[in-house]
Amino acid sequence: MRKYFVYFMIYSFLGFVLERIINIIFLGYYYDNSVLVGPYQPLYGLGILLAIIFYDLYLKDMQRKLPKYLSLIIIAIITTGLSEFLHGEGYELFKGTQLWDYRQTFICTYPYVCVLPTSLFGVLSALAIILFHPLIDKLVSNMPKLFFKWTFWILLVTLAIDGIYTFFFTLL
Repeated sequence: MRKYFVYFMIYSFLGFVLERIINIIFLGYYYDNSVLVGPYQPLYGLGILLAIIFYDLYLKDMQRKLPKYLSLIIIAIITTGLSEFLHGEGYELFKGTQLWDYRQTFICTYPYVCVLPTSLFGVLSALAIILFHPLIDKLVSNMPKLFFKWTFWILLVTLAIDGIYTFFFTLL
């Protein structure tokens, strides 16, 4: 389980970087729409983590690549949508405002999940699992045990402090 939490934090950080790049490309300037103080976006970390867990449990050992990767893409789109739904509704519940609103996007009527952008992020998650996750898995799996243990605890405490700070000092 600790390994999956470290994955969550790695992909949350990479999601933060990806979103900053997307903001620069589409807005033309650096725009930080983070929820937490640290450089991570749990929205992306959760979506890809759920897809990784499903992949590890059910798809990893499939021999035929086409069904395996098509299944992964579908699962990644679903887990991305689930993560967007949970984070969008949760943020609105606690903060009373929306971080994003897909209703301005073609054919979208719900603010937090939309077929086109959700599918795009799901496909990006599936590609990350196929192309980058084996390296990340190898990196995490080959960490010395004591280093991994300290990394896990530092990340957990950092996220907990950030979450408490966000909830008590910025959301209310």
